[in-house]
Amino acid sequence: MLDWTQLIGQAFIYNPQKPLIFTTALFWIFFGFVLLTYQFIYKSQKLKIAFLTLFSLFFYYKSSGFYLLLLIFSTLVDYSIGKRIYHSRNQAFRTVLLVISLVVNLGLLAYYKYAYLITDFINYLFQTDFKAIDYLALTINQLTGANLDYTSIFLPVGISFFTFQTISYSVDIYRGKLEPVKSILDFAFYVSFFPQLVAGPIVRASEFVPQIYEPYRLSTEQYGHALFLILNGLVKKMLISDYISINFVDRVFESPTSYTGLENLLAVYGYALQIYCDFSGYTDIAIGVALLLGFQLPLNFDSPYKAQSITDFWRRWHISLSSWLRDYLYIPLGGNRTASFFTYMSIPLSLSILMLAERMPWESFVWFFVCFLLWLAWYKTSIRWLGYIGTHVVLLLGIYAFYLKAWGSGLLAVAIVVGWCIVLLQPQKSRAIANYLNLMLTMVLGGIWHGAHLRFLLWGFLHGLALAVHKLWMEIRQGDSKERPARGAYRFFAQLITFHFVCFCWIYFRVNDIPVNETLTLSAMDIAGQMLHQIAFNFQAHLLPEVFQSYRPVMLLMLAGYFIHWMPRDWKQNMESRFIALPDTAKAVIFVLAALGIYQASSAEVQPFIYFQF
Repeated sequence: MLDWTQLIGQAFIYNPQKPLIFTTALFWIFFGFVLLTYQFIYKSQKLKIAFLTLFSLFFYYKSSGFYLLLLIFSTLVDYSIGKRIYHSRNQAFRTVLLVISLVVNLGLLAYYKYAYLITDFINYLFQTDFKAIDYLALTINQLTGANLDYTSIFLPVGISFFTFQTISYSVDIYRGKLEPVKSILDFAFYVSFFPQLVAGPIVRASEFVPQIYEPYRLSTEQYGHALFLILNGLVKKMLISDYISINFVDRVFESPTSYTGLENLLAVYGYALQIYCDFSGYTDIAIGVALLLGFQLPLNFDSPYKAQSITDFWRRWHISLSSWLRDYLYIPLGGNRTASFFTYMSIPLSLSILMLAERMPWESFVWFFVCFLLWLAWYKTSIRWLGYIGTHVVLLLGIYAFYLKAWGSGLLAVAIVVGWCIVLLQPQKSRAIANYLNLMLTMVLGGIWHGAHLRFLLWGFLHGLALAVHKLWMEIRQGDSKERPARGAYRFFAQLITFHFVCFCWIYFRVNDIPVNETLTLSAMDIAGQMLHQIAFNFQAHLLPEVFQSYRPVMLLMLAGYFIHWMPRDWKQNMESRFIALPDTAKAVIFVLAALGIYQASSAEVQPFIYFQF
């Protein structure tokens, strides 16, 4: 017999094995209660914001437990700093306040995302034995007598998203583009609004805060649009993404050599569809849920695999992140105009980290230090002979690195020499070089934002390199870097090449270290190499009919998913319009049928959204 008291109690207690996410029945029970209650209180602006903020904090607690304290801390810090920045007339003091905001937010993000990487690097470099621990959990244990695990650091869900939102708030006030919110409650609601809290889209205060003070309105068309988005998101996530992941993609990525090159390639296509359906599915549900509450969230995906270039892809994929990186990183670095001091300094910094990682002798750092001083002097004075001397010093350092078989340091040194020579011999090219550097640095940092692993750095580097190459190609082909719409066969091949490049990069994004036994672990880079080797040298295209038959449901879902993705926009709009025009009874029948289909296809365990780990 069910103990309803215990069951209800468990629904309100954090369980790391059962987070409150969009694909659980518990979420929709809670949301139904929220929506029902909302109908009685929405006319009171303060009451509705207080109610939604409390539920948002509860939602985050159910997803992350005691890490709710980090969200509250970040909210309090940036609310206070934002007000002080706005009211201060002392520019130096305003700058100090902004730096404090950046240090607090990026410090939290760096600690919880990169603590193991930094600790391992220090131990590797200095032969120490430091351990990374969770000081928040340790402090809670000391203050409350709790027994939280502080020996492991877990990434709080959504920290990458809400820290970016609070940073943009402080920066926009500093730039004079935004006034602070009216109360701490309004700011807490902006930061914690539950539909987008844990996986985006990243919402700007300038877009969201004005909606707080507007009266609640929900037209019949908006209601139908919200339901369509929620249904679309659930089908994408639970029917397509989860099914092809569990029944095909995960199996191949865990053991590429057990499958033919054809199956490996199909798994890559499958993952491209999986991550799109997973992430855009979450976004669709988030936008739909927010719309039912009277708030509009920004578009985050726009048929990215229709992109005609890598530049076009980043206008369509994770739009809120790419626009955030553009406005708060790429443009401050200098954008397409010049390279900032930070951009230039990132190059010797990267070289020094590689030299340390590859254990080059300490005397080689004397060369590096000389190079750094010459680099700094040349940057500040533009005296050409300093650049020439610096070029030769870096070249010697690169040769020495190759001699020591420090291949990464050697290759980077060669790249620095080439770029330096271009700027010295053709100063008019310095703006283009600066633009390429800014693109590369932005995308590398964007890759590292996803996690502390070489595979994310490489993924970001490849995308940055592709963006730079595409911009160079546009300048060669048409005399400027402005992209123009392609037509006919050129458009088809441009889309084909872009899609396959993105798929190639997804390999590095998806692969993970795989333990073989107690002493041996295959690295993610090894797994990626195995996949590429199988595709290149063991393809076996003649097995396509057998593969299709063996994975018939998966292949049909993939074909259906890509067909819908590549459908003309007006076809999709027509489908949505027809859905909106249906009576509520028909909508309910469609939801029931979709729920039955999802139930039949879904696994016993709830599959978390991919971007929860970022």
